[in-house]
Amino acid sequence: MNFYKKTAFLFILMVLFIIITIRLVEPLIDRQISNFISDKKLSEKLKKELKNSVNNFTPEKRIFYKEIIKDGYKKWKPLIDEAINEANIELENKN
Repeated sequence: MNFYKKTAFLFILMVLFIIITIRLVEPLIDRQISNFISDKKLSEKLKKELKNSVNNFTPEKRIFYKEIIKDGYKKWKPLIDEAINEANIELENKN
């Protein structure tokens, strides 16, 4: 009889442990899912804003986007040149 009491106690203890674990992990999973959904909504909003900004291309927006593109080009230009030079060397070595 003592064996059955211990087994029942352990079973109840394990069920409570599983319930507590699920209750602790549930908010974390809920937050992750809501973050994913909000990121997707933000991405959709950015796409719509980008499409609308191209349609209504005011001089201020033109200057703004030109500055962004210019800064990006200055940052990536050395890396692009290096990749082109390495590709040319590889092509010359193959011939």
